[in-house]
Amino acid sequence: MRRACLIMLLSLLCAENVAQASTIEQDFPTEGTFHWGPFRVRPFLLLRDTGYDSNVFLEDGTATSDFTSTGEGGLKMFSLFRERGAVQVEEVLDYVWYASNGSLSHFNNTFRSRGAYYFKPGVVFAEATLLSLRERPSTEIDYRVRRYERTFGTGWRFVWPHTGLQFRLGDDLYNYETGPGGESIPKALNRVEKRITVTGTRQLLPKTTLLLEWEATRIDFVEGDDLDSSSRRISTGFQLDPSAFIKGSVKGGYETLEPDTSFLKDFRGFVGDAALVYRFSGLTSLAVRGQRQVAFTTALNNLYYLDDSYGATLAQVLAERVAGEVGIDRQKVDFPVDTAACATRQCDPNDPAQFVQGHRTDRLRSYFVGANYRFSNLTRIGLRLGVWERDSSFDFLNRHRMTAQVIYAYNF
Repeated sequence: MRRACLIMLLSLLCAENVAQASTIEQDFPTEGTFHWGPFRVRPFLLLRDTGYDSNVFLEDGTATSDFTSTGEGGLKMFSLFRERGAVQVEEVLDYVWYASNGSLSHFNNTFRSRGAYYFKPGVVFAEATLLSLRERPSTEIDYRVRRYERTFGTGWRFVWPHTGLQFRLGDDLYNYETGPGGESIPKALNRVEKRITVTGTRQLLPKTTLLLEWEATRIDFVEGDDLDSSSRRISTGFQLDPSAFIKGSVKGGYETLEPDTSFLKDFRGFVGDAALVYRFSGLTSLAVRGQRQVAFTTALNNLYYLDDSYGATLAQVLAERVAGEVGIDRQKVDFPVDTAACATRQCDPNDPAQFVQGHRTDRLRSYFVGANYRFSNLTRIGLRLGVWERDSSFDFLNRHRMTAQVIYAYNF
């Protein structure tokens, strides 16, 4: 499979002989920015998720409701060095506020940097991300964990007329910090992932590009050596130009995830993702999305879970500055091996009677409806009402949640 992938990638290059590098204007667009000394700058402010949440702890039984809001500010700036190089940094800081449960209020931070040097055969690039995020109760982890990520990647991209080839090396670190009840999360999820990715592209039509990608990853867990694994993935798909009536991307392929130890189940099968927007007219559009992926889990006896999801959003312009939307999402989270889950908020690990054993499958559903008003090209305000439900084969994990949220965005 590896040889076949490389042969296919090389065949993409045989069609063209003259190389030309991509341009700084394509990778670092100046539209919407202003000058600040030697930098091009674009700041923004965003007020989102402002409103009512009927179940802030994702509890069963009597849920805790609250009013919450998130204020977010960010700054992106970059500097161009003639027509050869560029360096960009971006900082995003947000504060999540709770009216009644003040102990839940917290800051999140994301820092990104990117650099590139352009010359005739192609582009040398490097990129890094530092993230500190306190997650809300989610699909699998019903604890308010703080996730730290440090990702770094570097590589070389060759560009020919209608054809491209990119090699990328990545080194990603994931750490989790938890409170009472989530002590097992760091052992199951703290890890380092080292990966190599080879991506080839070929323009088939003026607005359609073929994508072929091969990736190999080594996963070393910080606290659980018995979870160390390796994965391989080969995939193909299409990228559609944003100016087309259908825009977005579709990618699918075959992935293997092999743990070093034989007592954990491996994975071999189809994975993929899609995000497409179809414009019926200038007033109506339909966005469809879906994915099938393998993700690491905290569930006992399991290395991973399989996540299948799909959804759609219909958007309609109602007036000159007013638009409405309605959407639905479906998700199935399946754990391949029978597991055990705590039937209460906290369990004694030495008391098996507090745990329920069996095959766990979660089915999640969400619905939302909203509208937004555009004051200008830089400013908009919106309202969204939503319902989220989880129906699990472990009945005590069933959850229900309702939200009413206001979003306000302003770009300088």
